[in-house]
Amino acid sequence: MALITRLARLWRADINALLDRLEAPDLVLAQAVREMEQELDGDRRCLARLASELERLAARETASSQTLKQSAAALEDCLAEGRDDLARPLIRRRLETEQQRQQLGLRRTELDAESERTRRWVAERETQLADLRARTALFQESAAEAVSVPLPSPPSPIRDEDVEIMLLQDKRQRGGAA
Repeated sequence: MALITRLARLWRADINALLDRLEAPDLVLAQAVREMEQELDGDRRCLARLASELERLAARETASSQTLKQSAAALEDCLAEGRDDLARPLIRRRLETEQQRQQLGLRRTELDAESERTRRWVAERETQLADLRARTALFQESAAEAVSVPLPSPPSPIRDEDVEIMLLQDKRQRGGAA
């Protein structure tokens, strides 16, 4: 059983080594950059949608404030004239508008929090993307340097004649020095 386990482990190691050799690191890095850019674009679109929604909420809050002012003025007139029958619908509208404003305020608070979380996430992702781009550039520079550095040429084979000539020169120098 141990033999089968060892053979299986060797098989997996060989397959993993083969896959490592097949993967081009520069292509893997480029793909990671593209994927991160796509995710970042999606996050930016989400941030734009949140900003748009916040603008719509602000417009609705402004409209409801206007409605409250108009209702208050009309209610004053009704109460001044003693027209309770006309005042009741105005009071109902005012209560509904105030309730709607509370819901709008809660929704705005939720969207503000979500928008802030998304902004932080986008900033963090932009930092990661810049780091990944820097690593990719570094890798490409090192790969370019590795390609541009000329490899030393293999030494020329030493011939027997060269050895004989060197031997004669060494003997002559010794003879002159002795």
